Amino acid sequence: MASQLVTDTSFEQIASNTSDVSSTLTWKDKEWRSEVWTFCRPPNLSENQTYLYCAQCPQDPSDDNYKKAPYGENRPGNMKIHLEKFHKIYIKIENKAQEKAIRQLNQLHLQAKASGLANDFEKGIIKGSINHEVLIQALITMIVVRNLSFTIVEWPEFHAFTKALNPETKGLLPTSHNTIRRYIQKAFLRHKDTVRRLLQSAASSIHIALDIWTSPNRWLLLGIVAHFTSVDLKPQRALLALKKVSGHSGLEQFSVLLPVLEDYGIVRKLGAIIGDNAKTNDTLCKAIEEYWEEKLDMTWKVEDWRIRCMGHIINLIVHAFLFAKAITMEELESYDEEDINLDISNDEIRRVKFRLLGPLGKAHNINAHMRKSPMRTEFFRKMANKLIPMDNRTRWNSWYEELVELLELRDHVEKYCREYEEELEKDLLTPQDWKKLKIIKDFLLVFVRATLGSQGHGASLDNTLFLFDVCIKHIEKTAVCKICSLFPLLFFEIS
Repeated sequence: MASQLVTDTSFEQIASNTSDVSSTLTWKDKEWRSEVWTFCRPPNLSENQTYLYCAQCPQDPSDDNYKKAPYGENRPGNMKIHLEKFHKIYIKIENKAQEKAIRQLNQLHLQAKASGLANDFEKGIIKGSINHEVLIQALITMIVVRNLSFTIVEWPEFHAFTKALNPETKGLLPTSHNTIRRYIQKAFLRHKDTVRRLLQSAASSIHIALDIWTSPNRWLLLGIVAHFTSVDLKPQRALLALKKVSGHSGLEQFSVLLPVLEDYGIVRKLGAIIGDNAKTNDTLCKAIEEYWEEKLDMTWKVEDWRIRCMGHIINLIVHAFLFAKAITMEELESYDEEDINLDISNDEIRRVKFRLLGPLGKAHNINAHMRKSPMRTEFFRKMANKLIPMDNRTRWNSWYEELVELLELRDHVEKYCREYEEELEKDLLTPQDWKKLKIIKDFLLVFVRATLGSQGHGASLDNTLFLFDVCIKHIEKTAVCKICSLFPLLFFEIS
């Protein structure tokens, strides 16, 4: 039998072929209310009298389709499965409560239509499904987290999209970027107040990690992050401020930090200051010590509360190994005024300085060469399907990451060098150079792991001391016996 889907039109047609079942079901019509039973027949005298039997199953044993006794059941769900599986008849059984709700809703629509308010009634239902407060919060969260322009609410395409989701959003969404600014400011103050209460009720002191970063538009921004234990004894952290500063000096940082601590009401709860090893941070901590003693009559000792960043210390160790005492990264990335008078370009001056690092400097120059031209960049990308990360003096482990990819893509790098052999003549890597780069990469691996082990919530003071011991022993055992023999001019003295 062909597949049949029961609809308003097909239902009567199928039911009429069931040997007038509807008339024979009147003897127990209250017990057989489901539409499933419309496709069934009452039991014969020899059959179970508490069942109804499938009227679609052949009853004559001589019928070619007769395989077993007709299927009988007293549960509509089981009979529904039988009809679908063997006879391809699909019946939709509605939930009684849902049917009643639909009838009531249809009645309301009819009443609204009779009174001429049908359109208003439907719009009210659609509009009533929108939670305005949730809608606004979702909008500003999307704009802030995804760093979208405030003017998104002025785009016709944005409003066309929202109306496609719900045509009754008109009047619920802002249409001016100034409105979005006010919404975000209100949300910021609300969340800031929540953070303030958490800080003031903290079970521990409030420890501050801070650092200065340069934004893409060349602003100096001081990031201030609080670390503390909440009243329920859970470790917490929160960004307190991202303030513009005019310089890197410690006094400038203090002039920005103090108002932030006062704003959150945690001046007297200040704990440790965590920062890198820059001398400006020493000045900052000294200013804190003096202010607490003179203005607050409190003791805050630099020796007790100044915590230096382990990752930055490791980075300094690596730079001391890579650049030794003869040259610094700052010198590598700059050029002297006297060099300008030379008959060579500034790029060539920089390449000459990097060659002082030996194979490492050559590798840098090759990587820089392929990035100087979009054509050269694309040439290498097509060969290797990726680029080699560029080293720099601010991103920790960047030299290690560069060496890992360089060694992995050695065949592609050598092919690139052959393609531009004339330009890279002085930076071509020999087999001995590749061997030295491999030794440097292996040497740096320990410091990379130490950096990762000193960051995150799992870092602790005892773990830091252990990592220091590991790094020192690694330098003593590895650097002296291997590196010094390869780079006697580049390695620093270990006292």
